[in-house]
Amino acid sequence: VQMKMGKVTETVEVTSTAPILQTETTQVSNIIDSATNDRLPLATRNYVQLTLLAPGSVSPDPANFNNGDNTANGARPYINGNREQANNFILDGMDNNQVSDNLLGYTPAPDAIQEFNLITQNASAEFGNFQGGIISTSIKSGTNSFHGDLWEYFRNDNLNSNSWENRFGGAPRNPLRWNMFGGTIGGPVVKNKLFFFFDYQGQRFDHPASTSFINVFTDAERQGNFGDICTSGFDGSGICNDRVPAANFTGPCASGAPGPNCLVTHQLYDPLHGNTAFANNIITDPIDGVAQALFSSPLYPAATGNGRESNASYTKTQAFDTNQYDIKIDFNVTTKDHIFGRYSHAKQHNPTINSLALLGTGFSDAPINNEVVDWTHTFSSTLLNDARVGVNYVKLHNGTAFANSIGNLAEQLGIANGNHGGPGLLFLGFNGGTPSNPGGGILTGMGSSGVTQRFNDAVIQLSDAVVLTRGRHVFHTGFEAWRYRLNSFYSGNSGSLGGILYGGAFTSENPVSPGPGGNGYGGADFYLGLPNAYGEGITCCVWGHRSTTWAGYIQDDWRLKTNLTVNLGVRYEAFAPWVEKDDRQVNFDLFTGEVLAPNCSKVNLGTAPTTCRKGSRGLYNGVYGGKAFQPRIGFAWTPSALSGKTVVRGAFSISSYLEGTGTNLRLPINPPFTAAETLVQYKGVALPATNSEGGLAPVGAASDPFAGSLVRVWDPNVQPALTDQWNLTIQQQLSNSSTLQVGYVGQHGTHLMVPMPYLQRQLLPNSACATPPCTAPSVYFSGNPTFQSDISQISGTASVGSMRYNALQAVFQKRFSQGLDYQVAYTFSKCMTDNSGYYGTWSSTQGAPASPYFQNLYDPRADWAECYFDAKHILSSYAVYEIPFGRSKRFGHNINKAVDAVAGGWSINPIISLHTGFPLALYDSGSAPNDVNSRGQRPNCGTGSGRVFGRKNAFDPVSGAYIGYQWFDNTPYTATGAEQFGNCPAQGPIRGPGYANVDLSLQKNFTISERFRLQFRTDFLNAFNRVNLNMSDDGSTTTCCGGTMGLIKVSQDPRNIQFALKLYY
Repeated sequence: VQMKMGKVTETVEVTSTAPILQTETTQVSNIIDSATNDRLPLATRNYVQLTLLAPGSVSPDPANFNNGDNTANGARPYINGNREQANNFILDGMDNNQVSDNLLGYTPAPDAIQEFNLITQNASAEFGNFQGGIISTSIKSGTNSFHGDLWEYFRNDNLNSNSWENRFGGAPRNPLRWNMFGGTIGGPVVKNKLFFFFDYQGQRFDHPASTSFINVFTDAERQGNFGDICTSGFDGSGICNDRVPAANFTGPCASGAPGPNCLVTHQLYDPLHGNTAFANNIITDPIDGVAQALFSSPLYPAATGNGRESNASYTKTQAFDTNQYDIKIDFNVTTKDHIFGRYSHAKQHNPTINSLALLGTGFSDAPINNEVVDWTHTFSSTLLNDARVGVNYVKLHNGTAFANSIGNLAEQLGIANGNHGGPGLLFLGFNGGTPSNPGGGILTGMGSSGVTQRFNDAVIQLSDAVVLTRGRHVFHTGFEAWRYRLNSFYSGNSGSLGGILYGGAFTSENPVSPGPGGNGYGGADFYLGLPNAYGEGITCCVWGHRSTTWAGYIQDDWRLKTNLTVNLGVRYEAFAPWVEKDDRQVNFDLFTGEVLAPNCSKVNLGTAPTTCRKGSRGLYNGVYGGKAFQPRIGFAWTPSALSGKTVVRGAFSISSYLEGTGTNLRLPINPPFTAAETLVQYKGVALPATNSEGGLAPVGAASDPFAGSLVRVWDPNVQPALTDQWNLTIQQQLSNSSTLQVGYVGQHGTHLMVPMPYLQRQLLPNSACATPPCTAPSVYFSGNPTFQSDISQISGTASVGSMRYNALQAVFQKRFSQGLDYQVAYTFSKCMTDNSGYYGTWSSTQGAPASPYFQNLYDPRADWAECYFDAKHILSSYAVYEIPFGRSKRFGHNINKAVDAVAGGWSINPIISLHTGFPLALYDSGSAPNDVNSRGQRPNCGTGSGRVFGRKNAFDPVSGAYIGYQWFDNTPYTATGAEQFGNCPAQGPIRGPGYANVDLSLQKNFTISERFRLQFRTDFLNAFNRVNLNMSDDGSTTTCCGGTMGLIKVSQDPRNIQFALKLYY
């Protein structure tokens, strides 16, 4: 056999078909060839969906695999208990990742893919910078004959079912127009010498105007009557009869039950007149001018009916339009030299237009280039060298803009400085929180904070690999280097426009120290013009981050005996710190509060109460030396006593991964080089210092660039995550075409990246002060208390998180024979972590991730809980089945051509996906603000917590209308009081709905000639129209302690049908 070198992501292979029983490798992987990839029913033809077919792979956000080629919001898999951002995408051996936010870069068309390989664990030493999976894809090449295909895919809402929520809400089907079209062609330029391959794909994934329901102030609420928030009515004194158990009482509490075991909830109090109760929740104080202006504005929707839920609507139009192409040239320079070059380009344009002008218009554009040149030189039959150089460029520009007709609406409503960041309406949130992290609840916020991203990321890659065979040894050695260039602008999570938030603290019984009863209401605070927080993000400018990663490796695949192969490898991977190209970034000493800068002469501190100290260019330590070494060890043993049909494999490896960490926490957006992102919060006060009309009041002295600012701090010991991976598997060959593999897979990850709320106060024992509860300032920046009080928040970055994953994984595979190819994968697993990650799926549709910030900074271990993407049982399967009827088939092989044209040439190809539900994170609504400044506040779990009703019908308490399912009992959960941490776990104790879905492709092939074949296919996505439930996108399902806690009112996509016509030649 002749050895050949393909791409760096391949092991040495022989030209014959690989054996079904892999006796020489210990890595856990899943390979899908081009034929299978082409035949499976992929929604929007997104090849990344194939990753969910591997054991250990799952997603709490399957809907985002269906949104077309959308780099900014595309879903990625969670593999073996790792975060979705911990994967490494590779295309023809070239990096294919968007660096700063860990996104997938270029998405090739399925028809252009030669092979898809997902390595889920114990990769050889050739691979690095991953924790989850290595998703390696290769583009087709031309051959000595011309070949290719043409296609048109079509989907229309007229073919689809209506969603569950639309049906009970009386809404029509969501409009949809989807077309995907293109073609491939490959062939010779000079036979046996020079070959080309080209493909183009266009997508027009348009969502015409569809109706979305929102919750606005009712007519009564606009007049000051908030009686509808009390569900049990009022007693003779006008006090709400709703009750919740006190902290030490197990309940339950009946309507109107007396204290002290049962506490009044959903009651409003008058903050302007001694916090006396508003009888029947009717506010008698004058309405605030901003609230009155908003309610009077023709732009604010009128409420329909008397209910609080879905009492207004608007239409939304979306488009995901893409044009992309690949061109690949292969050149056999000599019999020993092969060179290929590939250039890939895509341009994505994804606008969102809302009929409700107060929400603004979304935009998202992404031009992407990925290019690589590879030269393979064969020195001899035992020695190969492969050199590669390439560039991966991803540009993302997205945000929200307002129509010109809106003008400076915020200031027109009476909000001072409301249009400092530009025209439109800054975000008005009625459920507490902050501009960067609004709370969830009933009322839909209005306006937009104007979060804007302009990312220009480039990766320059250089690598060389050598393969040497000596007797029983196959050595792989080489080096890789990546140069990262980021030119970015990010407004910060508070947005260029900013926001004003209203949480209900000031209409509670005691705004200074709110109790756990859950009184007060954000909508009532807005009516009175009493915000709990306001702030504004960054309006300029572009900054440049640079970094380099180097790696070298050597691995020996040693056939120790004819039935025993040992893999011995080691990888060295070093990470240089991120530096700003012009040294325009600062860090801070965590204890003294001193500014750290590469060049203090460039730092203008103004009157800020701090000093500058020179630091390194990166302002944190790089990763070099001994801790950069990563062993890769494994064995594959074929016991002779079992006839060579059984392989036992075991492996242990260490891999490292440095997350992109987003842009919001990066050091260049610190003052003074960037105008400060400001935040003001009112906690522990009877009334806020400003009202709605005060708007975005300036914070501190103009000469102090840090006054009221949110500063970013990186721990000096930030390092890549390290993951220990191990497995022990047994693979049994059952026939010439089938195998069964069962194994134990484990992982332990440390140094995971975690955002740190460094300004959180300490909660002390009650004995520490005269009047408990007792708090003390943060230990961070404590060496300079004046500077500590000068800033508003510290968002830190530290690699202090950890995870653990254990799983039983089983795979049954049947290779294509007798017209049938299929795989069934099953996983029984448990994943635990102390942090969900800052850069995870916050659009998660089926899960509800915990806050990325520890609830108690000083007790992070208290957050150790199930991962939010932990599904106990996962089953996935696919099949390609050519129905054995027709000419050249097992049955009907002698039928005439006319019958064959109708009855022959059919195939059926399903994808089956099943998994149990994910643990849900419960949030404290913030109606009782916590003076320790926790950014991950959880409620208290009482007796009966964790009780799940499942699909229990729920009805609006006012109108009686059906509004969804009450998934779990919300009565055991109570809000915490001031200076208290909730005792609910970071994830759980509730698990959400499971998932069951079948996608089915029915295909008919028409043979035109020996070289031409026409295929008509119908893909049924969610073929059986199962209602797979989602968490509410407003956060109300898991937010304590409102009446909609536990209510599920939305679902995944209903059945969609798409037609396609393809011509193969």
